[in-house]
This record gives sequence, C-alpha cells and structure tokens, in this order.
Amino acid sequence: MRNGLFLVVLLALSACSQTVVRQQAADTEAKPRLDPVLFYTERLADQLLTGLPPLPHGSMTAVTFTDSATLQPDSTNVRMRHLGLQLQESMLTVASQLGYQVTEFRAGQALQLHAQHDSLLTRQLSELATEQAVRYVIAGTLSQHEDFTIVNARLVDTETNRVLAAAADQIPTAVLGSAEQVQLRQQMIYRSSH
Repeated sequence: MRNGLFLVVLLALSACSQTVVRQQAADTEAKPRLDPVLFYTERLADQLLTGLPPLPHGSMTAVTFTDSATLQPDSTNVRMRHLGLQLQESMLTVASQLGYQVTEFRAGQALQLHAQHDSLLTRQLSELATEQAVRYVIAGTLSQHEDFTIVNARLVDTETNRVLAAAADQIPTAVLGSAEQVQLRQQMIYRSSH
C-alpha cells in the first residue's frame, strides 16, 4: 500500500513538471531569440573573410559602414550611425583574429592622457599619419527598413579597385536597441512604434 501511494504521488509530480516544461517551451517559441548586434556583425565578418584565397602582401583595414543612398553616415539616425561604427570595429577584430595584417589608421602620433581616460585613437586629421600603407579595405553600406537593416560588406583591393569578397546580412531592428519614436530620414519624418 505504501509503495502504491508513493507511486501515485510520484506520477502526479511528474505530470506537474511536464506542464511547466511544456509552458516554458511554448514561451520560448512565442518570443523569437534576438542575438546581440555583435553576433550579426561577427557572422557578416566571418561570411566575408573566411575561406578567402591567400591575399598578396598588404595590410587590411575597415572603414565606417554608411547609408547606401548617400554613402555617408546618417547624422539624423543615431542607431544607424552606431551600427556603422560597430560593424567597422567588428570587421577589424575578426580580420585580426583570422591572422590578417590589420592597420589601425586612426592611431594618433602619440598616446594622449586625459583626466578621465587615455587614448591612442583619434579622428583629428592633424594627429594622423599623412600616408597609410593599406592595400585592402573592408567597406560597407546600410539600408534601413521597418523591421530590419540590410548590411552589405565588401573587401576591396585598393591597388586594383577589385572586390575580392562580398557578404550581405539582415539585422533585425529590435536588436539595435530601443527605437526612436520619430526619425528624420532623407528629409522625411517617420514615426515608429518599435
């Protein structure tokens, strides 16, 4: 009798735990998993750089990814500007991790010490070397849509202007952080509820 009662209690508890597991699985399926921006940028960099044939001698760098229509960062869209910078940084990182000779063209001529931080990188033209020995440049464009941003990247040989590799991906808008309710894009106002 005691064993029978134990078996009934065990079966009842087992049924409860299966209900919880099923509910957790349903919750997981209902909410699509959004990876951080770094996941998408590294995926794009891997797609671009993995499997390249050996490159002739030369250094590589990456530039800021820009709006596909203007080929400049969109000064009215902070998220897209930050995404362009993040893509540049990730491309430099992955290229270095894959063993390519990477040049940091934003390195200033001297280390700068400030009250709250130290820096070597700069965007002040007067502090940069006047010539950079870079043969390969990773460049890219961003095309923003309501639910995603299309990112196109290419590796260009600056001696020949040939595109040696290209990659494309979509980054969901929800990944890019909280949306601005009103944006000015290409002289038009867009309202968003993201």
